[in-house]
Amino acid sequence: MAARSLRVGVIGVGFGAAVQIPGFQSEGVEVVAVCAGRRERAQEAAERFGIPHVFTDYQEMVQTDLLDAVSVVSPVPLHHPMTMAALDAGKHVLCEKPFALDQGQAREMWQK
Repeated sequence: MAARSLRVGVIGVGFGAAVQIPGFQSEGVEVVAVCAGRRERAQEAAERFGIPHVFTDYQEMVQTDLLDAVSVVSPVPLHHPMTMAALDAGKHVLCEKPFALDQGQAREMWQK
């Protein structure tokens, strides 16, 4: 039986679309969802990279069964709540640096 590829959702389409999505796809990782605050930006990235699912609400995206992992590539002040939501949903997380605003947030994310 063939192994299923890793299914990733990317939150953020600035650096996410410039670096994360192409990097994942070049390594055979299946990017199945993209999320941005503005639908048109998420839709544009989805069309550009052939991503089937578009979200504007990261909490909705991380709760779906579509994903094994989430890449958080949003502005730094949003890293903590987005990472915690993904971890609470049982997803693996890759979070861009700096991944927290302070030591307390970093510790909470690490201990989750």
